Amino acid sequence: MKIKTVLAAALLIPLLAAAQATAVHAEAPYPSYVYNEWDKSKAAPASYLPERTYSGIEVGAGSFNEPQDLFVDSRNAIYVADTGNKRIVKLNDKFELIEVIDKLDWDGKELTLSAPTGLFVSSEGVMYIADKDGGRIIRAGADGKVDLVIEKPNDPLIPEGFQFKPTKVAADNAGRIYVLSEGQFYGLMQFDSNGRFTGYYGSNKVEVTPAVVLETFWKNILSKEQRSAMMKLLPIEYSNLDIGIDNFVYTTTIISKNSREEIKKLNPLGNNVLASAQGGSDFGDKEYSFKQGVKQDTSFLDLATDTDGFIAGLDRTRGRIFEYDSEGNPVAVFGSLGNQKGTFLQPSAVSYWRGEVLVLDAAKRNITRFAMTEYGSLVRKATVIYNQGLYEEAADVWREVAKRNANNSIAYIGIAKALEKEGKYDEALSYYKQGTDRSGYSDTFGQIRMQTVRDNLPIIMTLFISLFAAYYGYKGVKAARSKKRKGVIQ
Repeated sequence: MKIKTVLAAALLIPLLAAAQATAVHAEAPYPSYVYNEWDKSKAAPASYLPERTYSGIEVGAGSFNEPQDLFVDSRNAIYVADTGNKRIVKLNDKFELIEVIDKLDWDGKELTLSAPTGLFVSSEGVMYIADKDGGRIIRAGADGKVDLVIEKPNDPLIPEGFQFKPTKVAADNAGRIYVLSEGQFYGLMQFDSNGRFTGYYGSNKVEVTPAVVLETFWKNILSKEQRSAMMKLLPIEYSNLDIGIDNFVYTTTIISKNSREEIKKLNPLGNNVLASAQGGSDFGDKEYSFKQGVKQDTSFLDLATDTDGFIAGLDRTRGRIFEYDSEGNPVAVFGSLGNQKGTFLQPSAVSYWRGEVLVLDAAKRNITRFAMTEYGSLVRKATVIYNQGLYEEAADVWREVAKRNANNSIAYIGIAKALEKEGKYDEALSYYKQGTDRSGYSDTFGQIRMQTVRDNLPIIMTLFISLFAAYYGYKGVKAARSKKRKGVIQ
């Protein structure tokens, strides 16, 4: 009897292990990884796992139809731009329907939406809607009444024949309105709080490629008529924007020939100030493939920022979400294309919600909610403390991160920073090496060299002075003896 029990247990254990492995795989049907110093992907624990999906029918609003945007306000209410149904769906923090907005009151007249593709809601509850097919930006107060409608501006800066088709919109704390319009290559369109066009903001530069260099060469030697017949060099168009807690404007670019600056953080002057020490200005996947001769590179179509300054960029090429800290350092990668929970067919928008991440899928017509794992919570906690300059406090958390993921280079750098601050330069040097931080390694090595000089300077100076005194003492004695001998001879 005992033998049978033992055999049954022996057979049951592998089955349970296989079932557990299957369950874990079902929770995360996508790879989680980080990149090493050679830009090669390495496995990493999942920072986010799919928790649940919500369809329009489940939330009580009826089926979504090609939803294009998602926004979470300061009260955690969720707004969905249900583009195909020409409406805005508002949900509470329990994913319950609050209201459906398909008509607005504009000075006593009914204003209907044509194709809302972009949303932004201020902390005061003021809603901005990019109504693409209507060719307008609509601003409505918390009471639902429209107080501003922006249509195509009449300005010398606007090219002739330009059609105003706003796709995305955002507003900063001063009420300045930033608009992304289809076919606009000169940057974001900026309006003041009264809807007056004030100019372009943060224009992308023309990327320097071999084709651009060659075309520039020909333009320098051709006639004016020949140059005018050539195709104009235009900068890359933005794909989306957001306003961060720091009131900076964040943008994404869907195509970048140089695979650089796909995500930008624009200061008040419109200059990009986002460039991490680890990834430089290269965001998204560093590995790429070719499909039917076409390069499969990351194409960011949306981004979101949270109160801690983290950035989530949504990639349409592989359906992945790339998370970065406030300095642009990579934190997490999750999501994929597919039919399983946690994967997408046509991802269209991303947003942070109560420490979690929401992704809108236009083809599946639903919202996927991703919850943070224990590992993800540790990374976030350590990152927040570290970016505040509290290196010693962050070091203990970074050690826990390193135990769970030996490929997390930022964890080693965080530990190295704390050791360096404590004056433990030799130990810090080892961790900088593991974190492949050449700059940190070089600086710490310089500190070791300086400390070595300081520690041994008294001995060195004593020896130098002693040798100096002995040398000149010897010369003095030798001269005296020589003089004495000369006196005896005389």
